[in-house]
Amino acid sequence: MKQTLRFALCFVMFTAASQDTKWGKLSPEEIALTEVSYEPTADAVILSEVGKLKITDYGYELEEYGRTKILAPSGFGKAERKWSFRTKRINDNVVLKGAQTINIVDGKTVISPVEKKDIIVSNVNGIQEIAIAFPNVGVGSVIEYKVEISRPYDLFASPWRFQNDIPTLSSKLSLQLASNFAYRMILNGAKLTKKYGGKKNVREWELFNLPSSQVFTHIYNPEDFREKLFFQFTAEQRFHGTYYSENSWNGFKRVVATDLSKSMKNVDFATISMKIPNGATKFETLKNTVEYLRGNFEWDRYVAFRTGNLQDDFLKTKKGNSADFNILLQGILKTKGIRSELVINSLRSTGQIITAYPIFSRLQTINNIVEIDQGEKLLIDGATSDPKNLKYPSLNFFNNIVLELESPVESFLSISPNLSQFISVQELELNSEQGKLSIQDRVNGYLDTPKFKPEHFYVFKGAKNRDSKEVLQNDWKISESTVTFEKSTDSFLMIENPFSKTMRELSIEKDRDYPIMLDYPFQATVQLKTKLPTNFSAKTDGFEQKVSAFGGNLQFVQGSEKVDEQNVFTWTLLINKVVFNTNEIAEYQVFMNKVNEAISKPAVIRKN
Repeated sequence: MKQTLRFALCFVMFTAASQDTKWGKLSPEEIALTEVSYEPTADAVILSEVGKLKITDYGYELEEYGRTKILAPSGFGKAERKWSFRTKRINDNVVLKGAQTINIVDGKTVISPVEKKDIIVSNVNGIQEIAIAFPNVGVGSVIEYKVEISRPYDLFASPWRFQNDIPTLSSKLSLQLASNFAYRMILNGAKLTKKYGGKKNVREWELFNLPSSQVFTHIYNPEDFREKLFFQFTAEQRFHGTYYSENSWNGFKRVVATDLSKSMKNVDFATISMKIPNGATKFETLKNTVEYLRGNFEWDRYVAFRTGNLQDDFLKTKKGNSADFNILLQGILKTKGIRSELVINSLRSTGQIITAYPIFSRLQTINNIVEIDQGEKLLIDGATSDPKNLKYPSLNFFNNIVLELESPVESFLSISPNLSQFISVQELELNSEQGKLSIQDRVNGYLDTPKFKPEHFYVFKGAKNRDSKEVLQNDWKISESTVTFEKSTDSFLMIENPFSKTMRELSIEKDRDYPIMLDYPFQATVQLKTKLPTNFSAKTDGFEQKVSAFGGNLQFVQGSEKVDEQNVFTWTLLINKVVFNTNEIAEYQVFMNKVNEAISKPAVIRKN
């Protein structure tokens, strides 16, 4: 209660002494705004936000002012604000300086200040949270606040987002330097880098009319492309020569190499290796090794690229982080004559590695690139890879690039999961009243998941039987089912293109200015077979189509042929490239347009 009273007193002081002349006053344009022109579905919009950032020897201080307008009832949830800090950390604090709701009633401005009852202060596990529910909020209300945030010595930080979860009309940040330590400021986002990239000694940034981060599609993490600013110290005395202060990749790799050498000291990899049987192939040996690690050691749920001493910690306690697992995995594989290279990767949930600079927060885990039979290379995580499905590692640990550790020069590897496949063979039977599809579906890889719906690829929609059968065969899951549908009373049956839904999902916006990142490569093939009654025939004028891009890594083919008195229709879509940089978007878009044009040319079964 004392804390709540302190916040309330701050309101009075701020309202009386505010130097921000806009406080409590709306412009005619702000009052009239009912819709964001470039994002008309938005239920709220940030009218203005202003930040004053000071970087100090102890961290940073941020004075933030924000003003948000509610545009629809679904936006009422945006009339809340939360801040948190650790009470036991020096220089970690949040002080609310003012908060209120502005309404225009009968042409007059009505101010509703936030009161004690609107503030909830909670403390859980040393983290204190301040939550505000702004009062008297309705469609057209504007919430306004000012807060001062101080953070302790974070060696890397992202203190300001110009782009938010709702559209932002204006976002401005000014910077004051009050630190003796060197740091690197990084601009993130297409608009910010275009406007300010390459300019030296900039201390003020401002962007207008930013869409919400919700508009991003086909990316692993919006934070990789959100318009924002972050910084990392590069020469702090207490951390000089460590991960935190290395400002080159080669310097960073030297620190990693030193730690790896220490971690592996006195570890007898050969003795451990002898406990694990070799397989008939390198892949089988790899599988046996991963099964041994997973069966004899416990993962502590931490993802890391740093480790302690394996001999004294991991091998004795039988419990460790992902780095422990992967370092041990590499050591065992080397004694078995299997090439394995340690690489540093990032998590999709964190964001991809920034190749220009070793941003510490983006470097998450050590993985192995293992070379198996016929030179095939697999990305393996010793702590999480499924021994039964090693060719398809968890997508949580996948990004399009990883940092090589063994290369003597700065080097990144492009990586991609193995191709996942779907094959659907559908046999059509027609009688005078209805049609029936007898279907066999085969899936493997990432497509073998409950989220994948084979019925989206059926060329005739209808009622699926409940007695479908499912078996596992090698790397495939095979299921059989039937679909019945009412046959049209008209003189023809239109065969639906099985990839219509998939192509809609793969579509992108016209003016896209950020990369495309698809989840994984895949190939899907659908085949329809039918022996038509004598009074029916297939019309396939213009049906034969083939579209290709990126050297054949993207392909779409549809065609028909007559085989043993059966009409056979085949559609195949191959997506064997998943990351497209901005200079590749045009070719991707051309491919998509051509495929959509191709699938508009259907095959038809009709009466003679």
